[in-house]
Amino acid sequence: MLKFKKLATILAGIMLFSAVGCSNPAATTSNDTKTSANTTSKKRIVGYCMPDTSEAFLASLSNSVKELFAKDGVEVQIANAAGDANTQVSQIENFATMKADLIILMPVDPTSVSDAIKRAQAAGTKVLVAGADPGIYDALMFINQYDDGKMIAEMAADFIQKKFPNAAPGSIEVAIFESRDTPEATQRCEGMAEITKFSPAAKVVKVVGGIKNTAEAQAAAENLFQTNPNVKVILTYNSSGAIGVNAYAMMAGSKVTDKSSFGVFASDLNPEVKQALIDSASDKSVIRGIIKFGSNDLAGDTYKLASKMINGEKYEVKNPDPLSKVTPENASQF
Repeated sequence: MLKFKKLATILAGIMLFSAVGCSNPAATTSNDTKTSANTTSKKRIVGYCMPDTSEAFLASLSNSVKELFAKDGVEVQIANAAGDANTQVSQIENFATMKADLIILMPVDPTSVSDAIKRAQAAGTKVLVAGADPGIYDALMFINQYDDGKMIAEMAADFIQKKFPNAAPGSIEVAIFESRDTPEATQRCEGMAEITKFSPAAKVVKVVGGIKNTAEAQAAAENLFQTNPNVKVILTYNSSGAIGVNAYAMMAGSKVTDKSSFGVFASDLNPEVKQALIDSASDKSVIRGIIKFGSNDLAGDTYKLASKMINGEKYEVKNPDPLSKVTPENASQF
C-alpha cells in the first residue's frame, strides 16, 4: 500500500510538470504573433510630387494637404522637381522604392512620367495625378486648361469694357506673361490669347514667355514698361506672376501711375493673391481677377480622395475640377 501511495505521488508530480511545460509554448506563440504584427506595421507614407514649390499656389496646396494627413498619423513627403521633368521621374521612382502607400503627382511634363507611374503601380503604390493627364493613373483630378485661360481673358475683357467703355478697336494695350513648358500650360496660354476676341478694344502688344514665379514676373513688368508704357492690362499664367506684376505696379517709381485704370488677371487662387484681389477694390492692389479651380477647399478635396485610396475605400477614378471667376466683389465667398 505504501509503495502504491509513493507511485501515485510520483505520477501526480509528472502530470503537474507536464501541465506547466505545455503552458509555455502557448505563451510563446502568443508573444511571437504580437511581435510579428508590430514588426510588419509601418508608418503610412504619401509622396507628393510637385512641379515647382516656388509657385505660391503649389506650396500652399501641398503644405495644406500635409497638415490634413498629419492628423491621421500619415506622413506626407513633399518632393520639389523645380521644373525639371527628369528630376520628377527620379522622385516618383524613389517613392516607389520606399513603398509609399500613395504618390500624389502634379506632372512637370505628363508625357515623361507614364513609365515611372507604371513602375510605381507594379511596386504596389497607388498614383493620384492632378492637373495633367499622363494617360495612366489610379485616380485623376483635372481641369480644362484652355477654358481656364479663356476665363482669364474674359475677366480682362470685362475690365476693359468697364474702365474704357468708349475705347476704339485695338486702342487698349495688353501684355501676356505666359509659360508653355507643358502641353497643359500651352493650352492655358492659348486660352489667354483669346483676349482680342472677347474685347475688340484690346490689342496684344507684348508676349513674354517663361514667366511662372514672382521674381520673374516683377522683372518682366519692369522691362515691359520701358518699351510699352501704355499697357493697361496684363494677363499672367499663374497667381505668382500676378503677385510679381502687382509688386512692380505698386512700388515707388512704377510707371503705372493710374492704378485705378490698370488690371492684372491670372489663374490659381491662394491666400496671398486673394488678399491682393480684395485690396484692389480700393486700388491698394491692381490684381482684378483670378481663376480658381476646384471647390472652395481644393486641399480638402485632394486629402479626401487620397485618404480613400490609401484606406482601401471606394473612390471615383476621374474627378473634374470646376472653374470659378474670383473678383473683388465675390472674393470673400472663396
